[in-house]
Amino acid sequence: MENKLAKLKNLKKISLNEEERNLMRAHAARIVMATPVLVTESFFKRGVQHGLRIALSSMLFVVFIAGSVSAVANNALPGDPLYSFKVNVNEEVKGLFLKTPEEKVVWQQNRIENRVNEIQTLAETNSLTPAKQQTAEDALNSHVADLSNDLTTLSAQAPNTALSVAASLEQTLKANKIALQNNATNGSTTANVTGTADAIKTVDATLQKVSSQEAQIISNEIDTLNTAVSTVQTNASAPLDTTTASTQTPTTPSMKVTPATP
Repeated sequence: MENKLAKLKNLKKISLNEEERNLMRAHAARIVMATPVLVTESFFKRGVQHGLRIALSSMLFVVFIAGSVSAVANNALPGDPLYSFKVNVNEEVKGLFLKTPEEKVVWQQNRIENRVNEIQTLAETNSLTPAKQQTAEDALNSHVADLSNDLTTLSAQAPNTALSVAASLEQTLKANKIALQNNATNGSTTANVTGTADAIKTVDATLQKVSSQEAQIISNEIDTLNTAVSTVQTNASAPLDTTTASTQTPTTPSMKVTPATP
């Protein structure tokens, strides 16, 4: 028993030196770095991540489909399935980014010219049916109404610019009308001639509305000039203030003479 106790006392005296401790620490560190740590995610967290992945994938899919539809719709003509998407979505979204009246007027001018070109294309390809004609005409009427409002706003700020846009659009419509008339003259079928004649009527009606708007801008400018001239003439003929200051005769102070005392 005493022998065992002596051995136990000797064991208590055994200890590691500093080098041995450093070796053990390095070995333990290598084991920790080499052993992967398994992280158990909660069911809620996995569900949220899965939902986010599905939402992101769906959003990217919708954006891709919408972009593809938008690109295809840009070439649509009246009567095509995507024509309404082209006019009411593609063009309206672009119009939302316009801020100044000048930009809005030019944009509406381009839309009107595009509608007229579409009608001309359908007439030249002998595919302008009454339904397509009505679709294009409705779009034109809406664009002309918007242009009229924008021109009214712009003419109050920059009448020269408003007049220039109206005159440019009028010239474009006249050129389109002449092209349609030539197409009607050269038409080989009755249907082609009839469709072109309907297109000419639509373009002519739009031309009359634009010309009326141009005349209204000129009339407003004439009224403004007449008012300015009238104001100038009124100011020129107003009687001048002839009130003159009364002329005062300068008074010489009297000198009192005191007689000399004898």
